[in-house]
Amino acid sequence: MFELRSLSNKLFLKNELYSLKMEEGIKMIEHVSTFNRYIANLQRLDEVYKSEDKAVMLLTSLPLSYKHFCTTLMLSKRTLKYEEVMQDILTHHQMVQHFEESYQSEGFVAKTG
Repeated sequence: MFELRSLSNKLFLKNELYSLKMEEGIKMIEHVSTFNRYIANLQRLDEVYKSEDKAVMLLTSLPLSYKHFCTTLMLSKRTLKYEEVMQDILTHHQMVQHFEESYQSEGFVAKTG
């Protein structure tokens, strides 16, 4: 559909990428896949993104619940490399989900006495 290298196609794809926001409850892998697809579509139109720029765009597309994670990640690294940031996000998401599942499976025990 976007094979033509027209300005309107490029602008449409850029708008899709820049307005991408992950909604709470969406699987992280789906969001990252969508992000990568948008980048790949733009690269086919000769758009070039530095690794650091892609990392920042991905971080800013995450929901508000990731705000502290994103801030910590950006402040803890000298440089942001997209592949590393993507892996950190996926690992963090898995850890959060595992914690939430563990927390939900624990029950409260009341002692009577």
